[in-house]
Amino acid sequence: MERLIKKYIKKQNAKTLHDLRIECRRKISLLQKDGFSDEGCEKILNASSKLRDTDVLLKICKNKKIKKFLKKRRKKLNKKFLKFLKQIEFKKIPAKEKIKIDLISCKKLLEKTFLNKNDKELHRLRLKIKACRYTNKDYEKEFKKIQDALGKAHDYYKCEKLCKKMNKDFLYAYVKKRKYILKAEKARKEILSILPD
Repeated sequence: MERLIKKYIKKQNAKTLHDLRIECRRKISLLQKDGFSDEGCEKILNASSKLRDTDVLLKICKNKKIKKFLKKRRKKLNKKFLKFLKQIEFKKIPAKEKIKIDLISCKKLLEKTFLNKNDKELHRLRLKIKACRYTNKDYEKEFKKIQDALGKAHDYYKCEKLCKKMNKDFLYAYVKKRKYILKAEKARKEILSILPD
């Protein structure tokens, strides 16, 4: 974790930030199995959330005016995050809530279709599936497929929302979002067919 923090402070790029967030989620997921969490990791995820969203939106939103707005926002958020990183401490703490991430609970998450869920429900579901991925190694690849597709759908939802807010064309973002939800639905059916009863 310290290595990634040093690397981010030095390079401040989107990939290192993403790697740092993955490492934090992995650590929290493993600790949650025993009812714990990590205070530093939780704080990193909260403090970097808008910065990560901005990095993703810079990649996928096409409008020049929106890109200009996002570049300014990234600069401001990055400055704040760097300041935060310099005083972060990691500490094992009791989890705020006990999350069931055994295989039976993970399978239950996947029982209902993704097609009739709204964007916020899909995002919450994705976070739970991420925990399933990190704690069920035998099915990590299958859970990752769903997580990635729902992640892309969420990214395009955010782009769609920003385009609407700035009165710009959002149809391409909406179409991409639906494409990834369908991809996640296909992956959901696939993993359900191989998970044990």
